[in-house]
Amino acid sequence: MRDSARFTGRGFGPGLPPAGAEIQARWSGEVLHLETWPEAGRAVRAEQLTARRQGAGLLLEWDVPGGRCALALDQGVGAGDTAVAILRRLAPAQAGTARGDARTRAWLWASLFLLLGLPILLLGLFFAFRGELVDLLVTQIPPQQEQRLADEMWTLQRRQLKLIKGSAANQLVEQLGARLAAAAPTPYVYRFHLVDDPSINAFALPAGYIVVHRGLIAKAGSAEEVAGVLAHEIQHVESRHGLRGMVQAMGLSVLWLAVSGDLGGGLAGDWIKHLAAMQFSREQEIAADTGGHARLLKAGIDPRGMASFFDRLGKAQGALPEALSLLSTHPASSERSARLQQLMRDAPPQPALAYDWVKLQASLNQAAPAPRPAP
Repeated sequence: MRDSARFTGRGFGPGLPPAGAEIQARWSGEVLHLETWPEAGRAVRAEQLTARRQGAGLLLEWDVPGGRCALALDQGVGAGDTAVAILRRLAPAQAGTARGDARTRAWLWASLFLLLGLPILLLGLFFAFRGELVDLLVTQIPPQQEQRLADEMWTLQRRQLKLIKGSAANQLVEQLGARLAAAAPTPYVYRFHLVDDPSINAFALPAGYIVVHRGLIAKAGSAEEVAGVLAHEIQHVESRHGLRGMVQAMGLSVLWLAVSGDLGGGLAGDWIKHLAAMQFSREQEIAADTGGHARLLKAGIDPRGMASFFDRLGKAQGALPEALSLLSTHPASSERSARLQQLMRDAPPQPALAYDWVKLQASLNQAAPAPRPAP
């Protein structure tokens, strides 16, 4: 249909009789002009129109502020040709409108996904791959930054501990610890401390701070048993199990530490709070047992002390409530004990450690706690 070609239709809408009125119309560019519509010079753009066939004729519809309008093409001679011509005229505009509507719908669905679907998806992925994500975060923290964090944590932890200095038990812990740490390459500088606490416990902060309670020395049966505990704790440090556990407990707040190295905002203090309740997984305990066993052999220390000490604690759980202190963070099990026994069964013999164990344990009674630092 060429521009300015006129055609006749029957109009319906606001201002027209219910039965409609004859309307003269023509096209000009992309605009439909309704020449005899009640509102003179009424014009409707092609993209505003919707069209549907009615037999040989055609019904054009569009919206106005007062309602909906329609123009039904006469179904006389030539009406079919006129309808086809109008549909062809409308096709480009309708296609553009459809593309616009499709883009709008796509944008709305994308927005809905970003607002609702993406967080749910990320949350699901976080729980599904939480272990892998934690491992990835831990690898992003270099040993130097781990050391800075550990120094900050120790400064806070030190205020809560009554350290013992200068006793024979101190010499035991420091000498055995240094011997074990030197048995294999390590990026850490180890520091071994003895605490005036009667509970049977030992724990390690990241980057090589290892603390032994006086109660552990008092209940151990030999220097080899103490060495077994130290080797186990050293292996937790080397495998970064403590750092991994705290990253998992603290969640995404550790990202700032990994990226910027900023220890501000009390982050180290928050990590200290998680330390007491932190438990190692079964896999981490097996790794610490196995790695500790190998380290004891390299240091020339009989590894059977590790098995005998943890076995002693497991049997004493009911009789010694204080044993629960160590077992709460290093849970014992029959399977674990059996694995340890299997490891130790094939261990080559090693000379006994040259410590007077009775005299050493007696020295704990004369040991005086060092004064705590001022807060």
